[in-house]
Amino acid sequence: MQKFIDRRGRVWIVDIDNTTLRRVKALTDVRLLDAIDGDLVTRLSSDPLLLGDVLFAICKPQADQQDVDDDAFAEGLAGDSIDEACKALVDALVAYFPESRRRLLRKAADKQKMIETRGLEAIEKRLDDPNLVDRIVEDLERKLAVPTSSDSLSDSPASSESTPDH
Repeated sequence: MQKFIDRRGRVWIVDIDNTTLRRVKALTDVRLLDAIDGDLVTRLSSDPLLLGDVLFAICKPQADQQDVDDDAFAEGLAGDSIDEACKALVDALVAYFPESRRRLLRKAADKQKMIETRGLEAIEKRLDDPNLVDRIVEDLERKLAVPTSSDSLSDSPASSESTPDH
């Protein structure tokens, strides 16, 4: 069983079985089994609201015991607890499947994590570029530039037509 600690200090057990799968589908319309051959892992790791809804459905029996409604549960998901919760969910999904599929899902989850890490590194590198602001401002100025009078004369339909001789 996997677990995570939310920012309120509450410990949540993330355990997936067939009953959990049905409950998640009924409450969120998300099929956790799509994780094996779809983009569900990517969606969960990139959408904290979807992740929170799915986790609440998974943890609902625990939440009910603790009198924690979905809003109070969602308030506990912020900052590092989001990453911790996502990891717990992915690990619980991997553990649910039989060995043959478990290997595939683990590979897919590892690749997704690698893509995420490299993507964040690329964004950070771009943000660290000392010329980034200048290039963005130049591009914005170019797009917002008001045409000069010579530009508007050459662009007018009358300038392209020949004028009749008198």
